[in-house]
Amino acid sequence: MNIRCLICLLFSFCVTFRSTASAQDNADVQLCYEDQDYPPYLIGTGRKAVTPNPGVLVELTKSAFEDAGFTVSFIRRPWKRCMHMVGDNKAVGMFGVIYLPEREVFGHYPMHNNAPDKERRLLTVDYPIFVNINAPVKWDGHTFANKKVHLGTPLGYATVTELENIYHISPNQAYLPQAGLEAVSQNKLDGYIVERKVGEQLLLKHKLQKSVVAQEPPFKSHDLYLLLSHGFYDENTEKAEKIWSRLAILRKTVLDDLMKSYLKR
Repeated sequence: MNIRCLICLLFSFCVTFRSTASAQDNADVQLCYEDQDYPPYLIGTGRKAVTPNPGVLVELTKSAFEDAGFTVSFIRRPWKRCMHMVGDNKAVGMFGVIYLPEREVFGHYPMHNNAPDKERRLLTVDYPIFVNINAPVKWDGHTFANKKVHLGTPLGYATVTELENIYHISPNQAYLPQAGLEAVSQNKLDGYIVERKVGEQLLLKHKLQKSVVAQEPPFKSHDLYLLLSHGFYDENTEKAEKIWSRLAILRKTVLDDLMKSYLKR
């Protein structure tokens, strides 16, 4: 091999090595989140992320991935479609996910001692029953006085499983949150269960706050997590754990201010 060929070979190797290292340090990953307007957590509708100000959960998750060395892109799909995309390794993760044992087939939660690691949650939220101000639902935090109560909640949410399995109530899943709250205002539903801030922001946005209110006590409180695909976790275990740990830090240091900035808009 002459000297010119040797130089070319060495140059080619260096370029290939540098490109591979760069790709590993700044790998492109795609996350999926729901295609509905759930302020302040998710802003706008459609298949693409809104920019700027896409929502609190989008900003927190993007920051955690970038701190771990990833370049992030987002797609938006219906909730159950995102879950299946994560399960099929077509998206590396989705966020705002309540822990249910049956969801472990779709992906990894941050775990500690064989249980979800509460310390590394995204945040904790309430799910009140939004009711017509003139027709409250009889709920004491444990039981419904009327087992025939007509409730709505978003399709595929953990509230569906809880209502069906614990209280033997089949909720109406045909309404997205805005339409569900409007149905409550028109007495088409007795109540609609959705995350508190989402419900309150939609009431204000659509001027329903004088006819629909969040009833106390809430139906449930839940921790929300970032769910990562099995493929991503298996190939990037150390970085995956770092992302969850970074989310815990962001929750403690920037979440409150970020939330306030969105609620002022």
